[in-house]
Amino acid sequence: MGAKNYYDVLNVPKTATEQEIKKAYRTLTKKYHPDICKEEGAEEKFKEINEAYSVLSDSQKRAQYDRMGHETFTNASKGQYSGGGFNGAGFSADFGGFGDIFDAFFGGGGQRRGPRGPQAGADLLMRLTISLKDAALGTSRDVDVMHTEPCPDCDGTGSTTKKTRTCPRCGGTGQEKRESKTPFGNFVSMVTCSQCGGRGKIPEERCKTCGGTGHSRVKRTISVAIPAGVDTGMRLRMEGYGEAGDPGAPNGDLYIEIEVLPDPNFRRIGDDLETTVAISAAGAAIGTKVDIQTIDGRDVELKIPAGVQHGTALKIAGEGVKRRGRPGDMLVRVKVEIPKNLNEEEKQLYGRLLEIESGKKSESGKKTGFFKDVFGGKNDKKKK
Repeated sequence: MGAKNYYDVLNVPKTATEQEIKKAYRTLTKKYHPDICKEEGAEEKFKEINEAYSVLSDSQKRAQYDRMGHETFTNASKGQYSGGGFNGAGFSADFGGFGDIFDAFFGGGGQRRGPRGPQAGADLLMRLTISLKDAALGTSRDVDVMHTEPCPDCDGTGSTTKKTRTCPRCGGTGQEKRESKTPFGNFVSMVTCSQCGGRGKIPEERCKTCGGTGHSRVKRTISVAIPAGVDTGMRLRMEGYGEAGDPGAPNGDLYIEIEVLPDPNFRRIGDDLETTVAISAAGAAIGTKVDIQTIDGRDVELKIPAGVQHGTALKIAGEGVKRRGRPGDMLVRVKVEIPKNLNEEEKQLYGRLLEIESGKKSESGKKTGFFKDVFGGKNDKKKK
């Protein structure tokens, strides 16, 4: 944290009351919580805020901090600190770990934690690829999941007798203290107990099936209901299908992240679907009717109005993505196709049409034509 003291971190004066410190802490943790704030350095800032609060919220630690100063106090808080300068008597301190955000909101105030309780299982994440049709309409899929479950032979205890005893190494806390000597003093750290793996208990008689872990790795096939309207990046939560927890603790959850594949016929725009339809120049000029296939394979008749322009989007209501009972629409983009190979009869008809157009006059006195009306072409130049 550098030279910045704890009062500066919480942005409060040294005369701040306990309530003012708590209020400042709550405000800052909400602002810089890593799950909310995406600014660079937010996680480090969040740790600094928790560190500052764990000291200033404790009256004894705060008094020591005010008396000793920031540098001396923080050096001591790393473990055991021995040194002169305090009337030559030396100083020794061993400070507990810093509290987290839950301490502030529920009254912990940075107090030292007791023995660790049963831990919930870890969450799992898998990705599932689906078609645009399945995303628009909803579907269900069977997926295979590899995860840990409580060992059936020992009921998750890790013991053949299904009984456990307190770990002799850590005394049931799940942590053990490690001390290292350096030229700067003795440093003490707390690490996960190497004998019980942090559980605080060990099997009375180690289970041969799971090797004393209490867990076995299995493959399960589960059915996943995919609701209509999902999109790429969305996650579905399958409660309890993660890794197994400690005995008495819940399993973790399985999160399924969706990836929607592109569709050759439709493009998704929010809850709307867009497709294209090709019509002839004659159909664009006098209007026509065409059958449009929906995302679920049905044919819907669409009326093309006379004089429709190339690129115009016509709407078919309610034929889009069906999310939460409010379906989007289908947008049909009109594509006017000009024939490339004409037979003699068609050439004669088009030639006759050009003769008729050349004789037309618009209200503005300028010549116009069928193709110019359909495609928005420029008018002919005035005769000199």
